[in-house]
Amino acid sequence: MKGDERGLRGRLGLLWILCLTLLAGCSVRTLQTEKLRDLSYEEVEEEDVPEEMRGPIDERKGEPFVFTYADKGELFIARGYGEQKTGGYKIQVTEFYESENAIVLKTTFLGPEPGEHRKDGPAYPYLVLRTEYSDKDVLTE
Repeated sequence: MKGDERGLRGRLGLLWILCLTLLAGCSVRTLQTEKLRDLSYEEVEEEDVPEEMRGPIDERKGEPFVFTYADKGELFIARGYGEQKTGGYKIQVTEFYESENAIVLKTTFLGPEPGEHRKDGPAYPYLVLRTEYSDKDVLTE
């Protein structure tokens, strides 16, 4: 019985040391959202979305998503709102700026206008923006 206790105590001690080691490597970083400057961007038409983004957009389109892709000095940001029952939805960029350590993208999701002809069946509204390359994190609201 004493041997079992020592073995358990040894394993718990090893687990404790492992946890402390892992925690020592972790850090908490606060992303600042105070605007330094507005960023210019271009909304990318569906046919001009980089090929490397098309698969991930298609895989994620059923749920809200945000992801980025960098290529040749440009940063592409994809923002989707998941499956909707019909078409006619729009995504409006309300703010796009750089902070000390992040790029901030704020959008508004607009529903179909009353009386507007809507596509039957589900729709997967998303937008892709192209801007100058940055290695900063992208925050969305």
